[in-house]
Amino acid sequence: MGIKLFLVSIGTHARSRDFVEVTGFPAENLFADPNNDLYTALGLAKGVGATFLSVETPLAIKRRMDSGNTADLMDILPRWQPWMPPKNEQGLQQGGMFLFDGDRTVLTHYDKATSDHADLSALLGVAGQLAADCDNNCDLPPPPARKF
Repeated sequence: MGIKLFLVSIGTHARSRDFVEVTGFPAENLFADPNNDLYTALGLAKGVGATFLSVETPLAIKRRMDSGNTADLMDILPRWQPWMPPKNEQGLQQGGMFLFDGDRTVLTHYDKATSDHADLSALLGVAGQLAADCDNNCDLPPPPARKF
């Protein structure tokens, strides 16, 4: 269908292998960004305010609890590891989610604070619609290998 999920994470390539082992995420779709180059280029939020002091954090946690979507969190907590990023300030880095159709950006989400993640059902809905609109000629070639 041409739909692929990739994860870019702070940390080292060695730590990314540990993540793959714990989560089962496909290693070929995981990229390590030990210097935060991509995070910086995308302008993703970071700092003490976004990590610990934002009103978005408790609101996001409350939304998750109210919706009953805590099973995945409860599942991962027993396997949680205190993995430290290469640079101390990376522990204050927020993430985001981006969906591309070829070279066109079709969905963006910048996490404002801890736990303020994108609505995964919205992402899957957009991805599903793109896949439904595709015919057999719609597969995209794999992206070129890059190291960040």
